[in-house]
Amino acid sequence: MSIELLILLTLLLAPGPGPQQPKAETAPTAPQPESVTIRAQAAEVLVDAVVTDRRNRLVTTLKPEDFIVYEDGVEQRISSFRLASERPAAAKPEPSEPAPPAPEAPKPAPEASPPQFQNLTVLLLDYSTTQFQNQKLVQDAAVRYVNERLRPNDLMAVFVLGTSLRFLSDFTDDKETLLAALRSRDVTGSALAAERGSLSSGIAAARATRPAATTPAAGLSGPGAAASGASMGATGPGRAAAMMAARIEAQFIALQSALDQRMTRAVLTAIRAIAIGVGHIEGRKNLILFSQGFVVGEALEDQLQAVVDVANRARLAIYSIDARGLETRELSSDIVPKDELTALIDKPQRDRMAAVGGETVFDRALQVGRDMEESALRYVSNATGGFLIRNTNDLALGLDRVDEEMRGYYLLSYRPSNPGYDGRFRQIRVEVRQPGLSVRARTGYYAIPAGYEFLSPEEYQVLQAARAAGSTTPLFLRAGGFLHEENRYRVPVVLEVPARSIRFEKSGNIFIAKLQVVGLVRDAEGEMVSRFGGRLQYSASEAEYRMLLPGNVSVLNTLELGPGNYSVELAIKDTASGAAAFRREWLYLREHHPQLALSTVLLAKQVDKADGGAEQFLSVGGVKILPLAQCEYRNGENLIFYFDIYDPQLRADKKADVTVNLWLTRNGQRLKIGLPEYSLTDAAAGPVPHMTLARFVRLAGLDPGDYSLVVQVKDRLANRTEMAQAPFVVVE
Repeated sequence: MSIELLILLTLLLAPGPGPQQPKAETAPTAPQPESVTIRAQAAEVLVDAVVTDRRNRLVTTLKPEDFIVYEDGVEQRISSFRLASERPAAAKPEPSEPAPPAPEAPKPAPEASPPQFQNLTVLLLDYSTTQFQNQKLVQDAAVRYVNERLRPNDLMAVFVLGTSLRFLSDFTDDKETLLAALRSRDVTGSALAAERGSLSSGIAAARATRPAATTPAAGLSGPGAAASGASMGATGPGRAAAMMAARIEAQFIALQSALDQRMTRAVLTAIRAIAIGVGHIEGRKNLILFSQGFVVGEALEDQLQAVVDVANRARLAIYSIDARGLETRELSSDIVPKDELTALIDKPQRDRMAAVGGETVFDRALQVGRDMEESALRYVSNATGGFLIRNTNDLALGLDRVDEEMRGYYLLSYRPSNPGYDGRFRQIRVEVRQPGLSVRARTGYYAIPAGYEFLSPEEYQVLQAARAAGSTTPLFLRAGGFLHEENRYRVPVVLEVPARSIRFEKSGNIFIAKLQVVGLVRDAEGEMVSRFGGRLQYSASEAEYRMLLPGNVSVLNTLELGPGNYSVELAIKDTASGAAAFRREWLYLREHHPQLALSTVLLAKQVDKADGGAEQFLSVGGVKILPLAQCEYRNGENLIFYFDIYDPQLRADKKADVTVNLWLTRNGQRLKIGLPEYSLTDAAAGPVPHMTLARFVRLAGLDPGDYSLVVQVKDRLANRTEMAQAPFVVVE
């Protein structure tokens, strides 16, 4: 009997413009992705460069021949060049034959001024990392910038990141609107920064209370350790205090690490959202990030790289301003305080290896060096062509420099000599021929075409590898639509891979498999509207592994979409073997109308106990359905079906009169097999009245082949009938 591993990955996406009736079995009219024309702008690489002299003064007098651009060490031919200044100089016309003098001609009217260059700037006030007492420093600098530097042709938007990302002002050149947005301050957001500060103080206090002379030099293991612990009090209060302080410190470090990850994810997500939001606008954009910094540990390094890549693709230069202002360091009685790494080295071996809060001291040692909050700010700035301003109380002075650069940079473009999109990093280096000048530009880009902005470089490489591999690895995919409420559909996307096609690696007594799933949803125009998936890991004992082998590994993702034609693309890669597979399915979700309609009919073999008391999606009567993608059965197995009936007509007593008939077909012919009939009268209230039916049919006496379960629903009160079907296969 086959056993499926069900991994639930629920991703709620923004709904479309309206709800619709699902009919996954109907052949959709959505365009084939291969025929979709991806925007060609990615074929040309745009590079904005800031040039300074030895005194760090901007240089704005260079010509195209003064620049050299390299990609992966290969010189590229510059195809366009201009100085993005406040008033770009008009191109001089080519000289022609001299015209005869006309002294008597009237003086021509003065030429109209060339259009001003438009600056697009986003202010992101990161109050999640900024302590409340520093918010005024940020506020004053931003207000002064708007009052003194904002020009009529500039557009600025204001976002604030507190407990969530909030939009305070749309792009506008109206100073009063921007100033009103900047006057808001976020106490709740600063609570996170205050909490981290208190944790840091707690760590320092724990170290200060540990007597250095009584700190154990080495840890004990085995029976001696218990004896040592039992006699701790007898060895003196100094050692007891030291061990207590060490435990307090370990707890503080574990809490601080968790809080760091939470704050960092929020900042990175905000930057990524802004970059994607302005990516379609041509030219260079500027993000001024006010923040006290954030810590990027090993677990978040991939996310940091992905954010930098998205910003570079959007041509978004990030200027970071450390909101702490001028830092002062007090001398303690220790003259030179211990840094964290030194403190960690001083720990006994037993304490270094003990895991507290899921993190050993060795893990924490790897984190040291990444704990400098400004290092992440510096990296995202330098990698996107901006810079970091820190350790100054005059933040406005740094903003003046940012403003200079925004109005005096060069915009170069070239067509790469390597035109392929392989998802790999291409290094860019910009040089000038004149000595004594320095150039600052983004360091490179990932070769990913336009239209794939939601994917990281690694995910794009997985997608390309899976497309190239085709169907070498078996992969089954099924998607359906279930009307959730007005303008929303729940869309379960089920994928299955035979367990035998996945490489499980043995580690001790555990078998481990690692998969990477990349899913895309495109609309009728071929635009990406959603993505899902991620890294999956399954660990099984030897007994579980033996039971799993005859069956499939199954993954369920739940999306939310609006009405329309969609294509669902799925790529999966086995990390251990490198094997990959790709599948595409079509999904048509109709506009919702208040009349009898059916959802997709999902099939299953197994059920599980539903979590919680309230009815959940894909559950009924406290039982959760585990839907299938392959839908392969044997005689003697239960064919479980699940579907919704929408908008039945109701009597005055709120009761319906609905009958459901079932039959099986093979090759379009109805089989003479008696299946039960169901009568339904109770409809669930809500935005869309509906009934859920989940039953099973025990299969017997069927020859191997392709079949369909046909569902016929009749609303006797409305005198309407709807039908749906679900295909399945019977094997020996």
